Amino acid sequence: MFLFRWLKRLVKTILWLVVIVILVPVVGLTYGFLTTSSIDKTPLPGIADGAPPKVLADKVRAEIPGYQRPQESTFLTYPEWAIVYAARDYAGFVAKDQPSGFPYWSYVGHFWQDYATVIRASSADRFNYDDHQMLVVNGTSNSIEHIVQWAYENTVGRITEAMAGKRTAADIYQARVAADYAGSLDQAPWYQFPFAQKRAGLFAVQPAPGDSAVRTSERKLAFGLADTIKQGYADLIRQGQTAADPALLDIHVWARGPVGEATRNEPDTLLERDYGADGTIFVTRRDQTFTDMIPRLIDRGVSFVEIGGNDQIMVTVLSTDAIAVPEGMRILFSYALPAQPSTRRTGMVVAVRRLHLVLPALMKAGARLEHVYDY
Repeated sequence: MFLFRWLKRLVKTILWLVVIVILVPVVGLTYGFLTTSSIDKTPLPGIADGAPPKVLADKVRAEIPGYQRPQESTFLTYPEWAIVYAARDYAGFVAKDQPSGFPYWSYVGHFWQDYATVIRASSADRFNYDDHQMLVVNGTSNSIEHIVQWAYENTVGRITEAMAGKRTAADIYQARVAADYAGSLDQAPWYQFPFAQKRAGLFAVQPAPGDSAVRTSERKLAFGLADTIKQGYADLIRQGQTAADPALLDIHVWARGPVGEATRNEPDTLLERDYGADGTIFVTRRDQTFTDMIPRLIDRGVSFVEIGGNDQIMVTVLSTDAIAVPEGMRILFSYALPAQPSTRRTGMVVAVRRLHLVLPALMKAGARLEHVYDY
């Protein structure tokens, strides 16, 4: 009889957990769509200017494997980076403040608002099931993690924080771990982070003079358990991973100007085809490597024809004030960072063939390029 009652409670608990997991993206996207506006979908000014000859464009797509990337991916790549930015903001916050004060709910809300916005922005393209599945899973797990941490830090965490009266050695260690984790996400997926190693380092932390023993023990127990759960989850994901196609780590760029000279000393960059006056195609590493390269290429006189086979691309910049809108771009969203209200993030879609004009105009106005979302 006892076993039956125990099994019944276990099944009910599992069912409630399943319901909660399902409700998170449903409620999140409902909130996202209700709190964001529709998007202007008229063609961007200048998007067709300088288009390559159709015969040549068709030849490029036929002859270069992996040249054409799904256009919707420039938008659907962004929410994954939003999770990275949240980790960066958290690391910056806990470097000097206690984690109980971090605006967890604001980051949960912004993720689903951003996701709703890019769904609208990509609605004219094909429905990319794999990308959406990944975003729902990652967005749900990230939201649950934020909500659980908010609840814990504002109950048990606040009590031990008050007892300690200051940041302990364990707090400082966890702040360094948060910075290491945020930094690792630029080049590697989260599940490659060594949570078990960081847990061992936490347990080895010795209290500084005057540190609260209660706070130190609570931090070790709480974050040690969190690292154990994350390491187990990461191990499961790694076991289910297949080897990534190396081609998916690269991006093909069709550009005009002194491309050969401009890319000569750029890492992981290779010239592929030279079409004379119609431009040159090169291949380089995706993500932050390419984002960091773009301003350098523009400074060297390079302009862009297509990136990943597409003529529009999503970009985010950071600024202290609202930005003006140069011709060739359209703002998708703009908001102050919850953990750093003096800084604004603005997401926009830019005509690739105006990128060499739009980015310098934004930088001149005081904005800082955050990322170019290269499919």
